[in-house]
Amino acid sequence: PITDFIDDLSVWYLRRSRDRLKGDDMVDKTKALATLRYVLQNLSLVMAPAMPFYAEYLWQQVKEEDGAESVHLAKWPSEGKVDDELLAEMAIARNIVTQALEARTKANIKVRQPIASVSGPELRTELQPIVLDELNAKMYLTAEQVQIDTTLTPELIAEGAVRELMRAVQGMRKDADLEPQDKITLTVQASAEGKAAISAHQNEFRKTVGAETLTFADTEGIEVKAGEYQFVVSFNKN
Repeated sequence: PITDFIDDLSVWYLRRSRDRLKGDDMVDKTKALATLRYVLQNLSLVMAPAMPFYAEYLWQQVKEEDGAESVHLAKWPSEGKVDDELLAEMAIARNIVTQALEARTKANIKVRQPIASVSGPELRTELQPIVLDELNAKMYLTAEQVQIDTTLTPELIAEGAVRELMRAVQGMRKDADLEPQDKITLTVQASAEGKAAISAHQNEFRKTVGAETLTFADTEGIEVKAGEYQFVVSFNKN
């Protein structure tokens, strides 16, 4: 059970919370960090009898200043109320994501390429945005079977190209040893169609790659092929 829980925590919750944990909304960021600390504290407590040394290491990393000196001196956590209905609904949502990702693979459509819709079983409204975000889809439709809309409009293709470009620039930032908080001045050489694609998603693009300034101009940089689009990209750290 501990292994399964850690898998859920890292593969699902942490990955889903990355934007919150590094976001600019300090209130939401604080809530996300507090939740993670709470979970890790209680995880160290429940694993302590079976994994005493690692539990102690984890406890020392995440305990509060006024917390017990050792995990083995701390109070065993009390059982809380479990929302079984919500857990069942989330299991359905994650199953939809798994099946739809398989459908993407069969259709040879990358996850960075937005799609118009995904269809699946009836799902509570607050969970639909999670499914859409995981699948990079615009709309959730209720249907008996899980399926995706494989029709790619020019607008969707253009958005997919911009996401590919964002990924490439993020890779360039990593290669340049930049920190997430480092801002850059970005220059992009592109066709008229490429400029239009970036301009349509400029706010998201600049925020994702940390660009304070974005300029379209001829430049000597790294060539990036994103679908039908060709870009040349260079940047300077501000």
